[in-house]
Amino acid sequence: MTFKSLFLGSAAAMILVGSAQAADLTVAEPVDYVKVCDAFGKGFFYSPGTDTCIKVGGYVKFITSFGDSDFDAFNKHYPESNWGNFVSEASIQLTGASITEYGNLTGFLDFRAKTGNSPGTGQTATDYINESTKSAYVDSAYLQFGPLKAGYFDSLFDFGQGFNDKGMFASDTKTDHIELSYAVNGFGLAISLEDPRDRDAVGDRHGFGGNSNMPDIVGAVTYEAGIFKTKIAGAYFKHAIDIDPINTRWDPKDGYAVGGIVEFALDSLSKGDKLQLSASYAQNGNSFTGITGGTSVAGYTTGTAAGGKGLDTIPGDSWSAFASYKHVWTDRVWSSLSAGYAHFEGTADYSNWADREFDAMRVGATVSFKPVSGLELLADAAYNKVDSDTSAIDGDAWATTFWLKRSW
Repeated sequence: MTFKSLFLGSAAAMILVGSAQAADLTVAEPVDYVKVCDAFGKGFFYSPGTDTCIKVGGYVKFITSFGDSDFDAFNKHYPESNWGNFVSEASIQLTGASITEYGNLTGFLDFRAKTGNSPGTGQTATDYINESTKSAYVDSAYLQFGPLKAGYFDSLFDFGQGFNDKGMFASDTKTDHIELSYAVNGFGLAISLEDPRDRDAVGDRHGFGGNSNMPDIVGAVTYEAGIFKTKIAGAYFKHAIDIDPINTRWDPKDGYAVGGIVEFALDSLSKGDKLQLSASYAQNGNSFTGITGGTSVAGYTTGTAAGGKGLDTIPGDSWSAFASYKHVWTDRVWSSLSAGYAHFEGTADYSNWADREFDAMRVGATVSFKPVSGLELLADAAYNKVDSDTSAIDGDAWATTFWLKRSW
């Protein structure tokens, strides 16, 4: 036997033995790595083993604020009415989306929690007395399947409140509702049925007056082309009541609202610059114009502006309008100026509510600075003034807010 034959024979034997041993080894399962999903934009990834794309977002925000109030009703109890406080806020935002043969299926949740005291927006009495508000709540939650969207999110009537942190006088309400929308060639059409209790309709909240079996009916048309986009909305509802004290009756009243906004993208001045102009009118629906509701007149005057109620209750005509301009100085710094006006004139027969009338104004300025990606420092100041037919709600106030926000 030659050396060459011995070498080849030994190599063949080693291969056969190795193959036999390899057959006895456990084969490792392939690793199911997380994969990027680009079907729905940035930040999505596939949930392992499924066709659902998931996105996780959120923020942590620390707020400090101070201000002063000079409303007669408030100063009777708090003559030294300047105030200041701190609040911390956190948000976790989860999105799950997938493509089906009938259209995209999406679910979204924004869960928030606050610790400390009310933020110093100057919109409610709790801001001034530093009432503790440790709380956790759902800010938005909805599912969307093709053109159908249902859950708790911004009312279809809402237009936004400008580019300042406080917001101008306008509808600012999240409601439980179901919405159907259609878009083509820059146009959008939508209709929704919304829960009136989310606008504090008194009949629905307390079981009298109003029409607790009737949802708000809201429709909207949108259009976008080039530097221009707009939205026009209308609503029909039964929120307000007239009180008959003799017969102890609360009679519901029909109400309607119309409003719109137009936004211009002014990149020709500076990339990112925008101008918003908005106006709305309502009959027997105070929250649709910002008389009551989120960034409201009533909340700012400790709930007394609408005849002693912060509810969307008192019959009357109201309107509001605002203008807001945002200027982008650099990719890290922007600022805004905003101004708004609101008017309410009561039409109730009930003596305690009759002939109530007032005008309100708000101006605000905001500066934002982003030193690094994911971190924003913001300063916001607002001044409010109310003139009415009763000194109980006359006065003015200002509030300044600073916050640090880490987003992801």
